[in-house]
Amino acid sequence: MKTLHVHIGTPKTGTTSIQNFCCENQRLLEKKGYCYPMFPYSYKGIAKVRNGHFLLGRIIDANGVQDVKREGEIYQEGMGKLRELFKLYDDIILSDEGIWRRMDSVKKSFWTDLKQASQQEGFQIHAIVYLRRQDKLYISHWNQVVKAKTGAIADYTLQEALEKDNLRIWLEYYEKIERIASIIGKENITVRRFDKKHFTQGNLYADFLETVGLSLTEEYSISQDVRNIGLYGNTHEIKRVLNSLPELSNHAVNTFFVNSLWEISGVSKQEYPSEMMSKEETEAFLRTYQEGNRKIAEEYLGEPGGELFDEPISDLPKWQKDNPYMYDDLIRFAGVTAIRLLEENQKLKKEIKSLSNFRNHVNHPFKTLFRRIKRWLGV
Repeated sequence: MKTLHVHIGTPKTGTTSIQNFCCENQRLLEKKGYCYPMFPYSYKGIAKVRNGHFLLGRIIDANGVQDVKREGEIYQEGMGKLRELFKLYDDIILSDEGIWRRMDSVKKSFWTDLKQASQQEGFQIHAIVYLRRQDKLYISHWNQVVKAKTGAIADYTLQEALEKDNLRIWLEYYEKIERIASIIGKENITVRRFDKKHFTQGNLYADFLETVGLSLTEEYSISQDVRNIGLYGNTHEIKRVLNSLPELSNHAVNTFFVNSLWEISGVSKQEYPSEMMSKEETEAFLRTYQEGNRKIAEEYLGEPGGELFDEPISDLPKWQKDNPYMYDDLIRFAGVTAIRLLEENQKLKKEIKSLSNFRNHVNHPFKTLFRRIKRWLGV
């Protein structure tokens, strides 16, 4: 049976690493009868390796208006390409972490549309989802938004984000998976824990390959992991405050400050080990999802009475804005920023000097010629 494997995230579960791994090993996968196709469609801020994004990606025209017609055209074009690929391969892998959230917001008909296409084209759908403990996923998401200044919560404190964001489309794991199962069937969903001790061979790539029926061998290439490094200690708060400046909407400006903060993030984390929630707050937060998590362990992992997440809750102190290390971090940030500006200035001076020397070198023969002509003319 032809199978479309749809890896839907969730976000912050190594999805980018999996996508890069599949892209890097495209030819080997093809030899094994699997295809990780690349499509010509471009979306602002979306990497090409997210090859499943065409299924629900938004197209914004030159006037800033959503182009629903073009979105539909791309969807049909993409499905047409899949149809042709299924003539060559029994298994096709698509991956996009945005599906997890957008299936309940941007495109609520996502699974119904995909199911209809599968019935028409004669392939089955296999959904793959990695789950991370809810508090860790959301705090990591908030950290990423603050760092990249993307989304409405970029200058919110964590508490403000938790109060204003729609947590249901992020964290109600059991309800969301059940909605998928109601359309494609529970037997066609693979749930995995995003936890190294639960990975096959203790390796994310081996674990993912197993979900599609393959095994990790020495044949596969594994480049250095693509890591989306967060901001820790006081650096996330410094960046959150900076986000209120309109200039931070410029990608180059935002990147400049993020790089400066990255340089001190490790030191800040080491000097002030802390968590964004206290142990008691984390326990209370997780109780909301406890029953659903247990159902997932029982119904999708075959572990009656088991717990979906068994990692211990950190007992580090809760981060406080008025902590005694904030001043030191602000001084480090100012120093690193000044050093980076100085280095950039020195680099530009060298480039200008080099260009000036080149210009003089080019002009020198002409100056000599003009002087000789002037002497000959007696000028």
